[in-house]
Amino acid sequence: MSCELGSVQEAKMDHQTQLRLTRELLHLIDCNETSQAESFSLNPVTRYTCVAHLAREQAVLFRGVPLMVGLSCELPGSGDYLTDDRCGVPIAVVRLPDGGLSAFINVCRHRGARVLDDRGTLTGSMVCPYHGWVYDLAGNLRTVAPAENFQGLTCAERSLTRLAVCEQHGLIWVSSVPDRVIEPLAPMGALTQEIANYHFEKFALYRRVQLDKAFNWKMVIETFLENWHFPFVHRRTVLPIFLPSVSLFEAFGRHGRLIMPRRSILQMRDEPIEQWSLLKHSLIIYWLFPNTLLLWQGDHLETWQVFPDQERVNRCTAQVSIYTPQAATSVREREYWDKNMALLLETVDGEDFQISERIQGGLRSGAQEHLTFGRHEPALQHFHRQIWLALEEAPAPAD
Repeated sequence: MSCELGSVQEAKMDHQTQLRLTRELLHLIDCNETSQAESFSLNPVTRYTCVAHLAREQAVLFRGVPLMVGLSCELPGSGDYLTDDRCGVPIAVVRLPDGGLSAFINVCRHRGARVLDDRGTLTGSMVCPYHGWVYDLAGNLRTVAPAENFQGLTCAERSLTRLAVCEQHGLIWVSSVPDRVIEPLAPMGALTQEIANYHFEKFALYRRVQLDKAFNWKMVIETFLENWHFPFVHRRTVLPIFLPSVSLFEAFGRHGRLIMPRRSILQMRDEPIEQWSLLKHSLIIYWLFPNTLLLWQGDHLETWQVFPDQERVNRCTAQVSIYTPQAATSVREREYWDKNMALLLETVDGEDFQISERIQGGLRSGAQEHLTFGRHEPALQHFHRQIWLALEEAPAPAD
């Protein structure tokens, strides 16, 4: 969705991987084919409309597995912090003086007030805005107030409730369940090294937009996992940029990678193979289980994170962010990235999400019991299969 800005820091994907994927894409284009699943599949409508199913998703997917809360570049220095309530648990993450991170439930151990708000920088401690209890950056309680009224209470037993946090190749993951450990390779699995090669830790956050939408959260992910709708939905926006109805999908455990070629990929046939750049001529979409999308857009990173409403199955919050290889400092750079964000919002919110709202409105009509995913939609099938497997494998809720 972007035009050229000139020389920027180039992200990398292993060149042999780029060559392999480019050859596969060109073969699909030549044969007028696309990646395919073994058969079509059916997805029950109740997975978008059932309140009990939503509660199960929230327990297993949004509180049972690590979730990405941001990029390392958002917390560059000691005392920098962010907060995130979207999974239903108030989370805070703070950069420590030694360069590491601490994460905890953002609830004071005195009377339950929120300790931190939004994002910002701390000067060395956290002070609860309700009664002035003081915590260090790691969440350890240092001062109770007034101290003479808490005789017999030790600071150690009232430290903030810690959460596991994992910073991996520029991405920050947090488990919202206390005492839950995050395995080193768990967040990105087999995609870890591929994503590491982009060096997202060196990027800069340019702009973030939060969208509150009237449809089930899974439809946000679905929007990005096929391009067969481009000729019908995106004629005015991105259809001239992309080759529709052809894509290359590969599953990586619970995650997946979908590549949509830009029309410019055809120019590569006339270039020496050593100059082939898949990153320049395609949209590369990483779905990271369960609710995160990383989109490599030729010269920048676009991320989507989606969370369901805590009570309403037909509501969700989608947050989109643009990260650039270097901070925008000139008027020309800001105009360029603003243009990218405008096109993004016009395409996704103005076109895709309009369709999604109408779909959600029709799901309760009784017209059908299932949605149907064709063989040509393997990424959609994989997404829903992994969600369903996670729900099936999780322990049954206690009575």
